[in-house]
Amino acid sequence: MNDWSVLSQFLLSGLTTGCIYALVALGFVLCANVSGVVNFAQGEFVVFGSLIAASLVAAGVPTTLALGVAVVTGGALGAAQERLTLSPVRTAPHFILITITLGVSVLLRGLALIIWDKDPIGMPQFGGTTGTFELLGAVLPVQSLWVWGLTALLFAATFWFLKCTRSGRAVRACSINPYGARLMGINLGRTTVIVFAVSGALGALGGAVIAPIALGQWNAGLDYGLKGFIGAVLGGFSRPGAAVTGGLAIGVIELLAAGYVSSGAKDMIVYGLLLVYLLVRGGALAFGRAALARI
Repeated sequence: MNDWSVLSQFLLSGLTTGCIYALVALGFVLCANVSGVVNFAQGEFVVFGSLIAASLVAAGVPTTLALGVAVVTGGALGAAQERLTLSPVRTAPHFILITITLGVSVLLRGLALIIWDKDPIGMPQFGGTTGTFELLGAVLPVQSLWVWGLTALLFAATFWFLKCTRSGRAVRACSINPYGARLMGINLGRTTVIVFAVSGALGALGGAVIAPIALGQWNAGLDYGLKGFIGAVLGGFSRPGAAVTGGLAIGVIELLAAGYVSSGAKDMIVYGLLLVYLLVRGGALAFGRAALARI
């Protein structure tokens, strides 16, 4: 492979992984803007989606039905998390709410270990397709096309939901001014449940789609969650579109770091990027906030 083919391989492979990080980042932003809570259980929805879909397909269930069950389960887990763990203590300090989401993450990870054990679970590519295809000199599994297409469809559906539906407008109103939204008759509790359910469904479908490429593993949620969180942070944690871009960027940066530096250094580089970004945003470096304000 020539230099361009190698670069293209890293970029397009990173884009595939970045799609999942982008879905997780989108879930982070939706939950945080409506409830004010950073939901660190978001990565576990990806794991449950991949493991459920892979298990059902291995049992002979049609792929479409397996995807539907994974999405519904992810949505149900998100809604249950909000109703059972966050809603009863909605007025508690934010650090307590965030700690609760960490506890839910650990609980779901342990539940995944009990149900599926430590062995990774594979899944065939969608549509009975096999093999690879070539794009810009890169050789990729056909499943990458499914990842890109379904991710783009999910993003479009999410933005349509936020812009064109009554529930979506309620979500936007709550994210702008929750107290004003409540005065206008919007049920903040119901809207928060909807957002957590949507976030859970997004993560679960992302996990199911990536399962034929990356094996479903009980302990992968932490990595998906942290990388999606970094994408959300880079996107400013306020705009869904920026969060999506941040998640895609993290996937690309991760693969470039693994390819051109080493696989062991990719996490160091990604987390180092987060640290530098936060230092710049916080004004700790010389060009700090003032410089950012002029960009």
